[in-house]
Amino acid sequence: MRGKAKGTRAERALLDKLWRHGVAAVRVAGSGSTSHPSSDIIAGYRGRIAVIEVKTSSKETIYIPPEEVSSMRRLADRLGGECWFAVKFSSDRGKFYLVKMKDARELRSGSVVIDIETARSKGLSIEDFANELIRA
Repeated sequence: MRGKAKGTRAERALLDKLWRHGVAAVRVAGSGSTSHPSSDIIAGYRGRIAVIEVKTSSKETIYIPPEEVSSMRRLADRLGGECWFAVKFSSDRGKFYLVKMKDARELRSGSVVIDIETARSKGLSIEDFANELIRA
């Protein structure tokens, strides 16, 4: 249960930070526990939509299972939005990086892998992510 609580805290923290940067966002409680496509957070600004899966890890690599990847892709397709991962590594003092799905490494199994170096080099800060949504 501890991992689930940590994930919920991270989702709520990201939600609050997105609002503070001018981006509307809602948390989808129980995402992944339904047969319908879902993600952890849906965020947007004036028609630009981001479907976000939030992951935290004490390790330096995060794996997103294929069923979560597929679910968020289907949801983003229906909404006309983009798929993003918000990743947070304990070793990086809990900083969020927002990584576009196309910038993450997809395995043959359909899983997605994001390591800390990819997050640092290709990920956006919350402020830069918000600015990207707002500018478009």
